[in-house]
Amino acid sequence: MKDEAILELFQNRDERAIQYADQKYGRGCMKIARDILSSPQDAEEAVNDMWMRVWDAIPPARPENLFAFLSATVRNCALNRVIAKQTQKRGGGQQDAALDELAYCVPAGGSVEETVDAKLLRTAIERFLDGLSSDARTIFVERYTNLKPVSEIAEEFRITESKVKVTLMRVRKKLRTFLKEEGWL
Repeated sequence: MKDEAILELFQNRDERAIQYADQKYGRGCMKIARDILSSPQDAEEAVNDMWMRVWDAIPPARPENLFAFLSATVRNCALNRVIAKQTQKRGGGQQDAALDELAYCVPAGGSVEETVDAKLLRTAIERFLDGLSSDARTIFVERYTNLKPVSEIAEEFRITESKVKVTLMRVRKKLRTFLKEEGWL
């Protein structure tokens, strides 16, 4: 079933929308959740949370890209589970490391103006990523969007962890320069 038809089912509050969306995108959403969470049960819960949020969000929202919307939602649900577990355990993980690496080149949120500008910032970062080589872009996205450990990225690309770290460092440096030129920093 095409995304437009699935979105129409959501708009009409037809529960089959979740069934069809799950058939089309469920595996991808589960992979994103599993990459962030260590437990298969937690990943399944994150996906279930995602479906509830999507059901509540559509309507009024009508995303242009359904998979991107689902991906972002499941990522946020998985990260919320990680934060909840870390609050309980007071432990650290890949998410903290990845976010700390980006902290110096992405402005911190908090004020109303920065919240309103979040979409513009995302668009600027997407333009930046479009200018990168395919490998550099994929490595960056795997690390900072999907929050994969450096070791897994190195294994997937069949390169050393050192090469992944150097690539990430160079891309972060370019991103920082780009954001300065765009007036974000």
